[in-house]
Amino acid sequence: MNRDGNAQNLRLVSGKGKTTTGRSGTPFDALEFVQSLSSSLELGTVLERLHEHLHAQIGHSGWFFILQESDATWSGGEEDRHRIEYGMSFNGEAMGSLILMRGRRFGDHEQERIEALLGLAAPALANALRFQNLSTCLETDELTGLGNRRAFEKQGAQWLADCRRQDRPMSVLAIDLDHFKRINDDFGHTVGDELLRRVADALRNSTRESDLCIRMGGEEFLVLLPGADLNCAMECAERIRLAIAALRIPAAAGDESGLESDGPVKATASVGVAAIGRHSSLHTAYQAADEALYAAKQAGRNRVLAGNG
Repeated sequence: MNRDGNAQNLRLVSGKGKTTTGRSGTPFDALEFVQSLSSSLELGTVLERLHEHLHAQIGHSGWFFILQESDATWSGGEEDRHRIEYGMSFNGEAMGSLILMRGRRFGDHEQERIEALLGLAAPALANALRFQNLSTCLETDELTGLGNRRAFEKQGAQWLADCRRQDRPMSVLAIDLDHFKRINDDFGHTVGDELLRRVADALRNSTRESDLCIRMGGEEFLVLLPGADLNCAMECAERIRLAIAALRIPAAAGDESGLESDGPVKATASVGVAAIGRHSSLHTAYQAADEALYAAKQAGRNRVLAGNG
């Protein structure tokens, strides 16, 4: 939808059957609708409220919203045979696609009602998307694209609460590159930064999409593993250790340090592992993993040790 409520990219994905006019008798207060959506900047909340108002008007059974930039998806209700899809934009910027579903076709008058509602909803959706993008930037490490300390505090607390509510285990890995300062000193910060980016890739490739990979700062990383007990966490930690040990970073002769390079830069990492106990907090588990990491350093580096969460 554009700002004045005209439909864009509308298509009926499927459907045969009798055209209906929907719930034309349902009262609608436009001011209440706009205020309801505008009272929150959380995208999920805005979409849920939009769904509630649309359901009151047309009685659809389910919905999807697919974000334009990342293909991230929000959904609710139940899937059904007939679908109608709207490509939504605001002030010339694409926001995403909204798909509505139900067991019977959407009539012409219902489509007009949907388009009018989406035109009113567009500013609130645009504000929620801007807020989400800002929050994502604030919680992302600029160099590696991993989460940062803020993401650890916010997302980690939420995931721990989810695991406790579902009675699932959760573990944390503390990872630190061995002798990273020496690499920076010998080969320069350009090589050091490239190594950090490669380590970030190794973390992503060695973990699940549901895991949270964090750069805490410098050469220190964390991984939160929802649903993983200590044994699973130790296996993941070993995969990460081996992946980092296999990295090779080209270092041109006479890099920033002026030293002659005799081959690619290699790195190793020490890893501390802790399972989060039933009564322990995110920070106490992090501290336990960090203490295990320190013990791994003391024991000779390039190894995985478990701590007490």
